[in-house]
Amino acid sequence: MKTKMPKIFRRFLLSYVIILLFPLITGFISYQVSIDVAKTSSIDTSKLILNKSKDILESRIMEIERFTRQIALEDFNQHLTARTEPNAIDIYSLRETSRFVSKYTHSNDFLEDFYIYLKNYDAVLKEGAVFFRVDHFYETYHYNDLSFDQWKKTILHGNYQGEILPLRSYTSNNKELSVITYLQSLPFNSLNQPLGTAVLTIDQRKINILLEGISKQYGGWAFITDKEGNPITIMGIKEKQAKEIVKKYTKGTDSINKVIENETMLLSIQSDLNGWNYVAGIPKEGLMEKAEAIKHITMVVTVSTLIIGMLLCLFLAYRDSSPIHNLIDVVREQIGPDATKHNNEFDFLHGNISNLISNNKLLKREITNHKDILKDSFIKSLLSGEFYDQEGMIERAEQLNVLFRGEYGYVCILRINGYGDMENKEIHNELSASRFLIKRTIKELEPSIVMTDLNIDKIVIIITCNSANKVNVSDELLNLLNELSSSVANSYRISISAYVGKSFQNFKEINRSYYEAKQALDSTFSEISKSEILRYQDIARETSMYYYPMDLELRLINAMKTGEAYDIKQIMAQIFQENFSNRELSPKIVEQLLEEIKSTLIKGCYSATSQGSGDSIKLVNRVLQVHLNLGLNHVWNEFELIADEYCSLVNKRKNESNDQAIKLIIEFLEDHYHDPDLSLYRISEKVGFPEKFVSQLFKEKLGEYVSDYIEKIRINKASELLLGTDMTIEEISSEVGYNSAHSFRRAFKRVLHVTPKAYRQAALGAQ
Repeated sequence: MKTKMPKIFRRFLLSYVIILLFPLITGFISYQVSIDVAKTSSIDTSKLILNKSKDILESRIMEIERFTRQIALEDFNQHLTARTEPNAIDIYSLRETSRFVSKYTHSNDFLEDFYIYLKNYDAVLKEGAVFFRVDHFYETYHYNDLSFDQWKKTILHGNYQGEILPLRSYTSNNKELSVITYLQSLPFNSLNQPLGTAVLTIDQRKINILLEGISKQYGGWAFITDKEGNPITIMGIKEKQAKEIVKKYTKGTDSINKVIENETMLLSIQSDLNGWNYVAGIPKEGLMEKAEAIKHITMVVTVSTLIIGMLLCLFLAYRDSSPIHNLIDVVREQIGPDATKHNNEFDFLHGNISNLISNNKLLKREITNHKDILKDSFIKSLLSGEFYDQEGMIERAEQLNVLFRGEYGYVCILRINGYGDMENKEIHNELSASRFLIKRTIKELEPSIVMTDLNIDKIVIIITCNSANKVNVSDELLNLLNELSSSVANSYRISISAYVGKSFQNFKEINRSYYEAKQALDSTFSEISKSEILRYQDIARETSMYYYPMDLELRLINAMKTGEAYDIKQIMAQIFQENFSNRELSPKIVEQLLEEIKSTLIKGCYSATSQGSGDSIKLVNRVLQVHLNLGLNHVWNEFELIADEYCSLVNKRKNESNDQAIKLIIEFLEDHYHDPDLSLYRISEKVGFPEKFVSQLFKEKLGEYVSDYIEKIRINKASELLLGTDMTIEEISSEVGYNSAHSFRRAFKRVLHVTPKAYRQAALGAQ
């Protein structure tokens, strides 16, 4: 396990898991609070329904009482005390009284089924009708558990003062009902001698409407009992169970809220008006319905958070620990047994990184020295003419922080006077110190000067400027040299001499200016002890040797190889200027110079790029036929023409080669455009040229980049498939070399300014 999960990984993982626990704990607390709130909300809603039912039922009962009192006030007592002789019965008055009383039923649906028994007439008044034969009324309206005699004795002749009989089975006009019965003896103060009875039956279903919210919303049950525990109405529970619940839980309690059997929440309230008990039972499932939804959502979110969180913890722990673990392995490989001396990985890294920091100064010093060596090597390469590419020189100079103010300037060699050929340890140390002081003084006078040591007693400096200031750079150099000579002489008693070559126009000519400065130095045959400044043009006419250094010859050959006609003319002009304008050469020396130049031209014509071709052989023969007797100017013009024609030949072959390369590239792209892995590297591998050359050549010849050309090929092929086939967009994108349909759609719209789907629809619509 330790091998699979390193200690550093386990520590990171534990940290992230601890952080993950905080939102999980917060979620659990929120879940518990939500459950309690949902449960309380369900209980409060059920209580609200019970209280509302109680209030409505009590108001209806009070309306019934007011109804019976109103009957007594409407001259009803005259019928109760009227004589019973047949001739004395006012049938019309009884019917009108019955109709008048029935008006009150429209204000309360509980009053819809009522009747009034008149004892002196032995008659029943009901809804505008008068029944003088009570047995006929009984046949239509009667209690199923009472006979006619029992009904007459207990209901009609009983003494009741606003009493309600419990729920019982009842037949009303051939309909089976369960009703409660409100009874009031008439008149109100009849005491033990009632003269009539008002009977009102209330259908249980009308009362159940008040309680059905509990059953529908929570799937529970409800019932109402009188103060003795007799059921007034029952919904969703049997009468026996209701009586047991009343007897066991609600007796003597105004309001309760407790859990009974089967985890059912029992809610009960008692009426202050008549002592009735309003009881509701909500099963756990109904009570927790909202809570279950919250529980389900919470569980899904918690499990998802836990899984995603653990995956994220593993990923972050691996991502953060892997670099440290790899770093520890690398350091352990380097220091070996020392790793066991530390208590943990952090102490191990801390100790070893501290050692690295302590050695950082030495490392920086070594890097600086190495950079100085590279910088000095670059300057020496410039002086020796090893660079042939102007852009390459500039890039290399920028990399090494070699600062040039421009491409125009002079090369100057400084020599420390007074030492001659003397060389011993003391002289060597003294010259090293002198060189250091001279270079420091130069940097103080002109920070932009580039310099390097030539040997033990010589320093080479390169002063540059841009072409706009080249008129003043010669005077600037002379002033600098005079000031430098005076400064080191006065401060350090050091005598120096300066030897200056002719100006260079670009970085390629730096080696020529250096060679000229060296010639000026070599022209001083005797050791001098006083300071002097000697320029190359001051000694040029005094020599009888021609000017044609080896580096200039190499530059000429390289220019012919690359077909640089302009560079060739510049070099030839420089050779002519130096030898025939600045020097006085004998005819014999001139003949030798011309033979050297002819040899150089022949070498260039037989370069590897054109060896054995008929055109190059013709040019060689022309070179061989050039003689001095034709005149110097004619000879020189012929040399330039031959070199120019050779450059044209080289460029022609280069163009042919480039055209062939472009042709190969296009053929390769046409054959492999459907390959999603097609890249510049594969193309360059096919044609045998570097990637940068291929990119530049393609842009130069066709005016666009390779990637744009590939995209156009693919989009053209895709447009053909869109119009000529029934392939889907996804199939076409894969067919023409795209990794996804999304990237294909973006490319298609970028090239044709329309989506593939719209392109196909427009083409079909045009047809």
